[in-house]
Amino acid sequence: MTATCERSATYQEDGEGEIVIIHRRSRRSVINPLALAFLWVLTAAFVAAAFVPPAAAEAGSRVRPVVSLSPPQLPESIAIGRRGDLYLSLNPLREILRIAPDGTRSVFATIPAGSASLGVRLDASGNAYVAVPGSGVWRVPAGGGTPAELAPVPGAPNGLAFGRHGDLYVSESLGGAIYRITRGGSAAIWAQSPLLAGTAGPGPCGIAHPSGLPLGANGIAFDARGDLLVANTTLGTIVRIRVRPGGSAGKVAVLAGPDCRLWGADGVAMDSRGDLYVAANAERDIVRVSPGGKLRVLASFAAGDPLYSPSDIAFGTGRGDRKQIFITNFAKFTGGTGAGVVTMNTGVPGQPLP
Repeated sequence: MTATCERSATYQEDGEGEIVIIHRRSRRSVINPLALAFLWVLTAAFVAAAFVPPAAAEAGSRVRPVVSLSPPQLPESIAIGRRGDLYLSLNPLREILRIAPDGTRSVFATIPAGSASLGVRLDASGNAYVAVPGSGVWRVPAGGGTPAELAPVPGAPNGLAFGRHGDLYVSESLGGAIYRITRGGSAAIWAQSPLLAGTAGPGPCGIAHPSGLPLGANGIAFDARGDLLVANTTLGTIVRIRVRPGGSAGKVAVLAGPDCRLWGADGVAMDSRGDLYVAANAERDIVRVSPGGKLRVLASFAAGDPLYSPSDIAFGTGRGDRKQIFITNFAKFTGGTGAGVVTMNTGVPGQPLP
């Protein structure tokens, strides 16, 4: 089913005494996707919709499956270790699944608190960090073991990224904020802006996000300059937060969007050339955003690619796969059909690990 949508938006942001106003308007036909729900634990709506079977969608596709899962193992986020191990946060289990390069699967950790496991990232030593709504950020030792809460974060902590000095940054999707957690475990709001807040009303495609929730700041990544890029789920934007020399947050402005191609912008990953890769869970696109804010759709469900609520992206870390992105298909609202991990070649290696 298709729907023609209008999208326009005006933003006004008072940052460091400057007014940033962005106005865009365009018209295009878009796929009206399955009723997807990011942060499904916060909404009880479960909407059925028609979808293209995987066999048909994969025909001629550059995107290929590498891991298949089935309910209740639905992957929300992905991180890849230096040896090529995949770490997947699973909902609703609050589990981190580790898949070794030889395909061996094991439960790396089970988070004992909160409502779900969302973003997962690794530090330079291989310790895993997990964002847990209703609790905060949890840390799991590199060799496995008992998870421990690193710091409480209210609301819906979601995306994770490490800064240059080892601090951990966390997006809070319902409050439109970015928290910074120091190495000592102290958490505080680092940046907050209307540009990081979401909307429960019409988004860039002219209709509300299927979750019905005002999901704002989501996936985050630092660019080569050291500024933080933030995906805004319901507004379909990529926001840049300048980082001052002392590490405090500077001006907040929209880098790209609002655009229907970014509807449901979720997890992100950065390549070594400075391009940002975005998993758009509602539009079911994989979009590359240039340092100047130009968009290019690399893969799309509408074009036959097997993308079922794509929710996060990570670059490969092995010698032979550093130009591959690995994408989690959350697949909650397809009854689990298509759940797992898919991959595609970008032609550019990923940003080096911390």
